[in-house]
Formats: sequence, C-alpha cells, structure tokens
Amino acid sequence: MPKQYTITPLSELPLRNDFMFGQVMRTEKICKLFLEALLYIEIQQIKFLDRQKDFTDSYEYHGIRLDVYLKDEKGTVFNVEIQADRRDDLPRRVRFYQSGIDRGELPKGADYADLSESYIIFVCDFDCFHIGKAVGERVSFLKDTDVPYEDGSHVFFLNSRYTEANASKPILEFLDLIRTNDMEKPYETPLGQMARERIQEVRSDKVLEVSYMTYAQKMMDERRIGYMDGLVEGREEGREEGRKEGRMEGREEGREEGRKEGRMEGQEEGRKEGREEEFILTVQRMRQAGFDDKIISLSTGRSMEAVRMVPKNT
Repeated sequence: MPKQYTITPLSELPLRNDFMFGQVMRTEKICKLFLEALLYIEIQQIKFLDRQKDFTDSYEYHGIRLDVYLKDEKGTVFNVEIQADRRDDLPRRVRFYQSGIDRGELPKGADYADLSESYIIFVCDFDCFHIGKAVGERVSFLKDTDVPYEDGSHVFFLNSRYTEANASKPILEFLDLIRTNDMEKPYETPLGQMARERIQEVRSDKVLEVSYMTYAQKMMDERRIGYMDGLVEGREEGREEGRKEGRMEGREEGREEGRKEGRMEGQEEGRKEGREEEFILTVQRMRQAGFDDKIISLSTGRSMEAVRMVPKNT
C-alpha cells in the first residue's frame, strides 16, 4: 500500500489536510476574517449550511462533497475548498460544484433571477495555473469586447506557492501557514494568529481525535478501494498496451527478418542468373571453336536439352 494511504496522527495534522482545514475554516471568526480579507468586503454574519455538504442526486451519479459551505446575511453562498495535491481538472470541478450549488439553491418553480450570488474558492498548495500569483480570479468577457459576462458566480484560486504577493497580508499569512506548517512563526494578523491557535487546539482535542480517526479510516478505505480498482484496471490496460507493443515489435521484427530473407533469396537468384549467363557464353564460345553439342554437354555437365536451348551464335 502506498505511503499516502497511512493515517497521520491528529497531533501532527497540518492545515493542508482536509479534516484540519474544515475544523479551522468552520470556526466562524476565522472564516469571516478569511472571506473579508480575500474579497475586500464586510460580512455581518455567516451561517454554515452543513458540515461537508454532500450533493448527490442518485447513487448512479457523481456526488459532490463540499468542505466548507456557508451563507452570509445577504444570502450569498460561499464554498471554500482545500486542494493539497496537484490536480489539473480544477476548472471542470468548479463547473460541477457550481451546478450542484445552483440546484440546491433554486427551489422547483423558482425564477432564475432568484439564484444566489456565489463564490467558489479553491485554496491550493500548488500553483494551479503556473502564474505565480497568490490569488487568481476567474473573470469572463464576451469575445472581442470589454463587456463582462456576469451570471452571479465567482471563482478564486489561491496559491500557497506564490511568487507574486497580490493579496492582503492576512491571506498571505494564511497561505504561508498552509505551505510551511510553521507553528512558531510570529503571525502579525488576526487571521494568521487565530488559524494557528485553532490548529493547536484541534491537535490536542482528545474528543475530536475519535471523530478524526473515524473520518481518516473511512477516507483511507475509500482510497484503498480506489487504489485496488485502479490497480486492476491498470494491469488490464498494461496487458493491452503490452499486446499492442508486442504486435508492433513482432511486425517490425518480422519485417526485418523478411528483408533479410528477401535479400538472401535475391542474392541466390542473382547467383543463379549469373551462372546461367556464364553457361550460355560458354556454350556459344565452344560452338565457335567447333565443338558439337554432345561434347559441350559432357564438358559443362549440363544436359543435352539445356545445351540445345542455348541460342545459336549469330
């Protein structure tokens, strides 16, 4: 079993971990500070809708499990996700998450104008778009114009590996905490300080440790099942690829052997043709010297019929 499927003790859990991130960000004061510092807005009140909200229409379809899902006093919806491992499918995941959030927000028969303003925020421990910025925001415009396309949805990608600090000090400290897991650093902003304190509280919470171990075991089991399924699928794909490669190698080796055999056959045919031409010249020279066909046959070791087949000298 790969090392990533082992369980990290709660006492060592970093902020980049799903469970720790959820515990920290579902602390109302911390989440409020985070959103205000990122979006440069004031929020009077927030309400967490569910702990790890799960949007699943049916067992036949792909479910959506949201890390942190909340609303403010205006009804604006916020979904905050942590992404520790590099994934190249985040834009499409955003699209999928947005569809689930919108279905959950719009009651049957309601007008589309009633859809809430929404923010999906991915906090990544890598540079998703390789742009170096601490914060990237999706902005849409109609093609070849400066007319914005506004549907009430907003998407932000945060990058803990930033090289360009295009964010407020609280957000930068929060990203630094994700990247370094440094509990000794003297964080200067309330967001950085409170996030560090909350991490320390969670790590020492014996009651919470039971919930964590249950959660971690469930996640590890899911990964293990996925790993084994992938292993079986990978072996089958590998066998198919091996068969294809084997066929290609076999064809190439067969072509090479065929070329060799062809060259040998061609050389043998060439030698035969050369011997036949030499025989014809010999017969014609002996005839010119006055020998009859019987003597020529005895001298060359060829049949009388073969000698007679040689054209007469012109």
